[in-house]
Amino acid sequence: MKRMKRRKQLLAAKRNRYGYLFVAPFLIGFALFTLLPILQSILFSLSDLKLTFTGYELSFAGLKSYQRALLVDADVRRLIVNALVQTFTQLPVILAFSFFAALLLKNPFPGRGLARSIFFLPVIMVSGVIASIDNSNLTLATMMNRNTADLVNGVATSFSANKLILSLFSDAIPAFVLDFLGKAVDGIYDIIMASGLQIIIFIGGLNTISPSVFEASSIEGATAWESFWKITFPMMGPYLLLNTVYTIIDSFLNVKNPLILTIQNYLMSFSEFSFGSAVSWIYFGIILLVVGVTLAIISKRVFYYE
Repeated sequence: MKRMKRRKQLLAAKRNRYGYLFVAPFLIGFALFTLLPILQSILFSLSDLKLTFTGYELSFAGLKSYQRALLVDADVRRLIVNALVQTFTQLPVILAFSFFAALLLKNPFPGRGLARSIFFLPVIMVSGVIASIDNSNLTLATMMNRNTADLVNGVATSFSANKLILSLFSDAIPAFVLDFLGKAVDGIYDIIMASGLQIIIFIGGLNTISPSVFEASSIEGATAWESFWKITFPMMGPYLLLNTVYTIIDSFLNVKNPLILTIQNYLMSFSEFSFGSAVSWIYFGIILLVVGVTLAIISKRVFYYE
């Protein structure tokens, strides 16, 4: 008995060593390249930065930059609220679209590999050089003259899906629901671009469900609709939680997020470097809070199949 217990302890210690070995590159890289900039950013946010001929000088200012961001600067507060609203407005649409697409792409059909590749393209397109090219298109209106820009905006507004949906279903569906659906349709490009990785995760989750479970439910007389709500959807809980957290973080850190662009502008302006650092840490704290609350709420309702 003692020998068996000793062997289990040795096996556990061996597994722990392998675990430490696998995470060692991350820990070393974090200590060498990430930890120091984080500490410097905290120091900058608590100081006033002044440029000199030899570099810069810091003078301790306490929480002055944080007080300015939270109590004085109305633009920062507005951008934070807009980021929260945009994230939680797009979150259900992205999750619903990616889950529906995963259901379609899970089953074999001619050209399934090509279809999966097309849906994965947004993951590639939102990274690297292509993302910078796409982001540069945001300044297209500023490069056109004012009359042309007004014409383009007027045409886009006149053909807005939001107005079309409101005009067709205004008598049958509440206005706030129609407004939500209209904005979702208007932003379908951004939704598709943000759904690539979630689709892949959902497909992987759907493939883990044993076909025998559906066969047993079919024998018991369950319909496809009942099987979806009683089997598929509950067993996708862990993947839904993962995609929810990923989508929230991805939306908050999107390069098109006006608050991210504002923080970048502050950091590029050395006179506002300390203030930009403070705003970034406030935003980081909000992201941690939102992710923590989301995990606490959804984790209690997640079904883990063993």
